[in-house]
Amino acid sequence: MLISLLMGLNMSWTAITAALALVVLDFKDARPSLEKVSYSLLIFCCGMFITIDGFNKTGIPSTLWDFMEPYAQIDHVSGTAVLAVVILLLSNVASNVPTGRVAASASAATISATDEKKSWLILAWVSAVAGNLSLLGSTANLIVCEQARRAPHLGYTLSFWNHLKFGVPLTLIVTAIGLMLLR
Repeated sequence: MLISLLMGLNMSWTAITAALALVVLDFKDARPSLEKVSYSLLIFCCGMFITIDGFNKTGIPSTLWDFMEPYAQIDHVSGTAVLAVVILLLSNVASNVPTGRVAASASAATISATDEKKSWLILAWVSAVAGNLSLLGSTANLIVCEQARRAPHLGYTLSFWNHLKFGVPLTLIVTAIGLMLLR
């Protein structure tokens, strides 16, 4: 796989071919491994990225960014705060990875070269930390919730509200600390 990637071959076909080769070379029944796959989450992730691509093509993200840009100037504390709040909210409506993807494509043309690095750091920090706010903030949260549901013998059910009790204060504190360090 490494050789194929270094040669510049298509990454998707390379990964699929390598996975199939490993299954064949293992000489074991793949059923136990395939039974552990969460197909609902796999379909969710595929659908999420298809939806992101379609949403980007509508022009709505660029229009929203054009509206928000004057209020989200990162050379002012208030602008950084506005940008952080928007990223936090969007990350918990649409999940953090799609938010990062949409924000990057909507704002890429309007960021000055001097602010580019700081903008990327703010986007990366806030969208990553925003995933902790609610179960919807990150696909990783949904995976953990799904695993907890599959293991009822643990005696703990991860609910939206239980997660929110810890997620909101944790996210706000960690986001603020990170933004102060980036400042």
